This record gives sequence, structure tokens and C-alpha cells, in this order.
Amino acid sequence: MALINTVSFRPWKESQQMAKIALDGSLDTATAPQLEKELVQILAGPTQIIVFDLAKLNFLSSGGVRVILGARKQIIERKGSCLMLGVQPRIAKTFDIIKALHGLMVFNDEAALDKFLNVLQTPAAA
Repeated sequence: MALINTVSFRPWKESQQMAKIALDGSLDTATAPQLEKELVQILAGPTQIIVFDLAKLNFLSSGGVRVILGARKQIIERKGSCLMLGVQPRIAKTFDIIKALHGLMVFNDEAALDKFLNVLQTPAAA
């Protein structure tokens, strides 16, 4: 099955950006290189936050998990964040099986994600 990925960017802070990657279809050994290629371009820029929107993802293999966790590692190395949005129970189960979900920030919907992002952008009181 094919993978359709839609990437959108929005300004973050201090010339940084947030990338949202909406995945639709199957992220497996055959389609993982497609996402990996897209991530190389995203990570070449000033991206500080990556949001993987998995609401329409219907299959995730170990190859797909490897690509997502690889992006997470790279973004954390630059002191950024990797967030998951709309993770369906069957996809969450894949992460649980390999114990990779620990430490990932998962949001059920856009409202919860936006609330979290607003807190990140609000300066702390002196």
C-alpha cells in the first residue's frame, strides 16, 4: 500500500520552524525510504519541532518505526522535540510492543497539541 505524506511548516521562534508531517496509508519497508528522504530535507533546515500526524496511518512496520525514531533522535540532538498526534490504538500497539513509546509525546488531537505548543512559547514569569 502507498504512503501519502503531507508536510507543512510554520514559524516557531527565533528563526526556527515546526514541521508537521501527516502520514496517510502504510509506513512499511517499501514506503519508509520515501519518508526518510523527506525527513532529510526537513532536518536540513531550521526545524526545531517535528509533529508526526498519524491519524490516517493504517499500518506501521519496524521499518517505519526506525525512520520515526531516527528523526526523533536527530531532532533531540538539536534540543528540539518530536511529537506524535492522533496515534490510533493499533499503531500505538506497535510502539508499545517494541517499548519505543516511552518518552514520546503523544497528543490525541490538534487542540491538545496546540495547548502544549502555546505553553512552550509562553515566556516564564521572572
